[in-house]
Amino acid sequence: MNPIEPVGLPFLPLLFVFFIAAASASFLLSAWPRLVAIVGAGAAALLAAWIWSLNMSLPIWILPFGVNVDLEAPLALSGYFLQLRAANTPVLAAYLLLAALALLLGALHAHDALFPAQVWLLLTGYSALALLVNAPTTPIVIAPVLFVMLTALSIYVLHGGRQKEASAGLRLLTPPVLATPLFFAGGWWLEQIPLNPQDLALMQTAGTLIGLGILILLTPFPLHGAWSASSESSPPAAALLVALFYQLGVLYLAAQALNLYPFIFRQTDWSVWMSALGLLTAIWGGVAAIGATHAGRLWGYAAIHDWGLIILAMTAPGLQSWTLVLFLFALRIISMMTGAVGLIALERQVGSLEMQRLRAVGLRMPWSSAAVLLGGLGLVGFPLTAGFAGHWAALQSLALFDWRLAMAILLAAVGAILGFVRLARLMFGMQDAPLTMRESALNVGTALGALIVTLIVATSPQLLSALLERILTAFG
Repeated sequence: MNPIEPVGLPFLPLLFVFFIAAASASFLLSAWPRLVAIVGAGAAALLAAWIWSLNMSLPIWILPFGVNVDLEAPLALSGYFLQLRAANTPVLAAYLLLAALALLLGALHAHDALFPAQVWLLLTGYSALALLVNAPTTPIVIAPVLFVMLTALSIYVLHGGRQKEASAGLRLLTPPVLATPLFFAGGWWLEQIPLNPQDLALMQTAGTLIGLGILILLTPFPLHGAWSASSESSPPAAALLVALFYQLGVLYLAAQALNLYPFIFRQTDWSVWMSALGLLTAIWGGVAAIGATHAGRLWGYAAIHDWGLIILAMTAPGLQSWTLVLFLFALRIISMMTGAVGLIALERQVGSLEMQRLRAVGLRMPWSSAAVLLGGLGLVGFPLTAGFAGHWAALQSLALFDWRLAMAILLAAVGAILGFVRLARLMFGMQDAPLTMRESALNVGTALGALIVTLIVATSPQLLSALLERILTAFG
């Protein structure tokens, strides 16, 4: 009698069925947005931890009852192949973790009943982007089209059910739309290289086109404006989710492109473009923060300054550059999360994040106000914040090449710090806040938790070393 052969199931179809089922359930149960968001956050966090712990050298996951799951089985869709590999599992786990954080933030506000379903849909799209390994043409050329589609979906997420114009979200479409033809043209030149591998002009042309496309996708100055505008007009949870999903996707795409086609760095003016536009982005974020009159926009300007520094860190080739980039991005997540926790609580209690409406709010809501200030200051590298270690390391690296670059970044950071000092004076001014304003136990707990995480990372940034070493494998 022949033994029963174990039933093999491909993992990726199960994963995407789960994503779609979670989105559908979130939509159908939208009458209970807070419960749906909390349950979804728990599911996403558990799945992130499990995927992070996978050992891809043992690609068969054995289940009871004679069932096993093939983790590496590719998923084919009309010539496009998705596959879970050791290189992209950290990125997928990072997307799941970001989704869990966004769902938790959404549970704090519970303002938009459709937000949990939108989170799962965005997670589905960006997971497919991270898992794409083969296509009718090189996946790097296809990626901008996926960014266009995902950004179009993000417009609805940013709208957040508010009766406001969607111009800020629509502006996010500009970079991927502009980058797509550059990637297509660069892809055509890439196909010519095997026909004449000795012709360096082919490599230079292809590298220039793809390099420009990546640079546009990075949304440096002057393409940065949509981020600060959406930080003002959109719910903080939605703004954080859309920004971090998009930026992680672009960083991963840039790493793949530079690993596959190193001539982009060697035979083009990549470092010159990145240095100039990264510097302008960081300076603009710091200078614009001085005159901000909205706490959400101030938070957005600080994030732009931080993003400009990340772009600058990408100018140096090799492992050290990507280590610094990922370190800065991990600290960015913590700082933006901390700021968003406070902004959500203040907006819910006050009704607006206009600075004049926040006078003396710190006297009634000290923990949420502290989260806004500490999270925002972390984005500009203020001492004793999560972002300080990363910014200090980046400034030291820049000073080795040109001390004037480091000084310009430092002066821009001072501008953003002045913006938060002005906000702090308004929040903790002597004018009394309305007696009806109180900080709920939920807001105190979440703000305190975010502040504790921030302070732990600020005093012990080495705790992130193991995480960075793992995710660095996905970035070559």
